Amino acid sequence: MGKLAFLLITFGVFGLVSSYSQAKDRDSDRDGINDRYERMLNTDPNDPKSKPADLDGDHIPDAYDLDMDGDGVNNWQDPFPRNAQESADADGDGVGDTQDTDSDGDGFSNADEKLAGTNPFNPRSFPDTEGPVLELTELPEASDSRIMDIRGMALDLGMGMKKIQVVNEDGDIFPGHFEYTTHFRVKVRLNRGENQLQVAAFDKANNVSRQFVNIAY
Repeated sequence: MGKLAFLLITFGVFGLVSSYSQAKDRDSDRDGINDRYERMLNTDPNDPKSKPADLDGDHIPDAYDLDMDGDGVNNWQDPFPRNAQESADADGDGVGDTQDTDSDGDGFSNADEKLAGTNPFNPRSFPDTEGPVLELTELPEASDSRIMDIRGMALDLGMGMKKIQVVNEDGDIFPGHFEYTTHFRVKVRLNRGENQLQVAAFDKANNVSRQFVNIAY
């Protein structure tokens, strides 16, 4: 008797769960929206003409759909949650990147940036063909010290400075550093006799400006 009661109770529980599951997923009017959603949104679950809005047609009403337009980007991360063709706006100008000819708003078109190999979605990456401005402080024609500093200013109006260096006739490279935003110093080692030195300033687009100086040691 005990076993029979246990079996009856077990099958009864399974029956209730099954009934609940079916009721949960029931779509009485076959309009693509489950009855439970329709009741929560006050539409008629028995009238196919009365149904909640479902923009992407995924059978989840917009009011409960985390991605209303079905573009794979959640509503709170999508500047255009009701437009499946747009899901990003790099420059925040209200025009989606798909339609925006200058997505990052840096003044260069996406087409020009792709041609130049720069990133059309990053305002700090843009075509830059001009070398830096490079000016040296006045240098002596001769030095009685083998180690000396070469100072000057280097400024790039494009993507910014990358590095400053000096190269001698033997191909030795002496890297410099910026003491301030634009002012640099390079410590070089002179060879005995006449030294022809090449001062080179590189920007982040790998454009380079050069000046040559001659110093005797």
